[in-house]
Amino acid sequence: MKNLKKIILVTLLTLTPLVADEYKNRSLIGFEGGFSSMEVSNDETPVVVNKYSFASVGLKLGAQMEYYRLFLSARYYPISDFDYAYTLGAELQYLVNFSESTNLFIGINTGTAEMKFLDSKNISRTISDPYIGGDIGLNYHINKSFDWEFGMRMMSLNAENERNNVTYTFDNMTSVYTSIIFKYYITD
Repeated sequence: MKNLKKIILVTLLTLTPLVADEYKNRSLIGFEGGFSSMEVSNDETPVVVNKYSFASVGLKLGAQMEYYRLFLSARYYPISDFDYAYTLGAELQYLVNFSESTNLFIGINTGTAEMKFLDSKNISRTISDPYIGGDIGLNYHINKSFDWEFGMRMMSLNAENERNNVTYTFDNMTSVYTSIIFKYYITD
């Protein structure tokens, strides 16, 4: 099943710029860096909630029409004590063009979160669960080919891992990020 997800994601990432070309709009490639936080709790010690703060890096491929952007994204989160943490997803954003140099975006996001870590008893805890959320931010047009954006993203995980009668709950992930977006036509 994981291989099927990866094949579908790679296919969609490859086809996204072609959608932009068909409608004579821009294809997009974005490089993102950010700072995120997430809460993880367990029912064995319900009063204790572990708050994790961590950086993130991401790659976004997409297309932009006059008022909409669509991104397919992959993000890696180097969280201390985790073997791995990453998300694969999509964002659909509505652009509010309030000036020639800047626009506001608001959107929705969805995808899959994959995480693994060892708990205090050396039991491997993994999640592979869907998320849904929203994002908002500003997009500044540096020139015809490059944009700089600053945004905030909320992802509702609500994922659980239950082993040895102990359930770990992964709560919402909140991120503040910045991206450089390269805009281009496949054929001018």
